[in-house]
Amino acid sequence: MILETNIGSVSLGYIGGNMMCEFGRIAVEKEPAKKLTQQLSDYFNGKKVQRFTIETPSSSPFKQQCWEACRNIPYGKTISYKELATLAGSPKAARAAGQAMRTNPIAILTPCHRVLSSSGQLHGYAGQTSPKSIELKRKHFLLELEQRTIRP
Repeated sequence: MILETNIGSVSLGYIGGNMMCEFGRIAVEKEPAKKLTQQLSDYFNGKKVQRFTIETPSSSPFKQQCWEACRNIPYGKTISYKELATLAGSPKAARAAGQAMRTNPIAILTPCHRVLSSSGQLHGYAGQTSPKSIELKRKHFLLELEQRTIRP
């Protein structure tokens, strides 16, 4: 399945029972994958999706805590890397929280675009920090999409 969005195509498909997408690999059963596909379609069509149906990928305990905390950021809201580190149980680990977001294997599903610098500026997305990078443009698009959806 290919979803066309303002930031390009998002490709979704199944290989060996695993769902594949542009933003990473998600090991899920077929029924949950169908639900996830519908959630992604809803999301890109401007419908509010609070939390995507996924399992936390294997990684270090701190990264898993950061990813879980990130998935709990409400739709349309943003927090800082320091706030994320605090939510993950390590208030002094803002840089490590940033690294966890940088290595997030399933962007959008673990909505790292909702994490900003302490000044509220876009700092990076998918490991890219250049203001002209397509990744940073995607982050901006996703934040704008969520803001348009929650406005009255």
